[in-house]
Amino acid sequence: MKVRFTSIIKIMKIHPILFIVLFIVSSLSNAEDASVTPAVARFVLGPSGMNDGQAIRELAEHPEQWATVRAKTGSILYADHVLNRQFKDDAPLTELFGKFRKINVPLQLEVGAVKPWGTTGADCFNKQKPTWDRFLRCGALIDGIAMDEPLNCCREHLKKDTEFAAAETAAFITLIRQHYPQWTVGDIEGFPSVSADELIQWVDILEAKLKQNGSRGIDFFRVDTDWMHFVQNTGRGSWKDLKRIENHCRSKNIPLSVIYWAADYPAMRKLELADDKTWYVGVMQMGFNYAAVGGKPDQIVIQSWVDAPQQTVPETKPFTFTNSARDLIERFVK
Repeated sequence: MKVRFTSIIKIMKIHPILFIVLFIVSSLSNAEDASVTPAVARFVLGPSGMNDGQAIRELAEHPEQWATVRAKTGSILYADHVLNRQFKDDAPLTELFGKFRKINVPLQLEVGAVKPWGTTGADCFNKQKPTWDRFLRCGALIDGIAMDEPLNCCREHLKKDTEFAAAETAAFITLIRQHYPQWTVGDIEGFPSVSADELIQWVDILEAKLKQNGSRGIDFFRVDTDWMHFVQNTGRGSWKDLKRIENHCRSKNIPLSVIYWAADYPAMRKLELADDKTWYVGVMQMGFNYAAVGGKPDQIVIQSWVDAPQQTVPETKPFTFTNSARDLIERFVK
């Protein structure tokens, strides 16, 4: 509410009770706004970061060629360090962000929370903050971050336990909440490299640590599923286990985000059988397999970190990246 100072004085003198009521309502409103959990997009697009950013450039330069997908896309997912490396000069970066602003598509950054190059949450935050601030200065419309496997990194690379991982991840999230309160913050973890039971336990421990810090919990939990383990019957995980993770997150009111990708692509490439059709079929197969066990994540992310598909747009051309996204959306995003 915008009221001139002289008007406020008049209200205080003539209607002191009314002024007190208005002040209380305004204070409650401001407090409520500060604690509101941001909405999580139904669909996120994560183009490949290879080939010097060709994919993200195509999306920015040809918005008319992925109009159907764009209408459903909540944000573009991209690794912060890759973007920073590919756009060393501010001018082209500002141009890129301007194009995404024009079509009102925000950016979600994939970042480190605990890494070998930043072994605490505070260290990771301080080392990455200059990059994020550079993006903002260049006009980036950023709606949030996704942390790149802090649990797995602590266990596999730092040889630290779950308690350490949760404490440092919570510290990192708390700093994000303090400095960028408008951003959503979610966690990405690999599955079944980390078992379903361990991921369920991890969600609860991390939420408890955040509560101890007086910080809001995570805005989404994102699972990166290597479903080739299911195909090859390695005994590690299943589609039903992924559904258990979904059910647990839903019981905790945490949106489940699932990455859809062609997990068979690396193996098919070794056999010299991979092409853009391999990517398309793999993404759609994952959609059908998860739906077959009742899987219905709150957020679908189609993301490529392999050198495929070779072409990003148009969405109407068979087997492009946005073509696979369009067909996945039409089939599974209601």
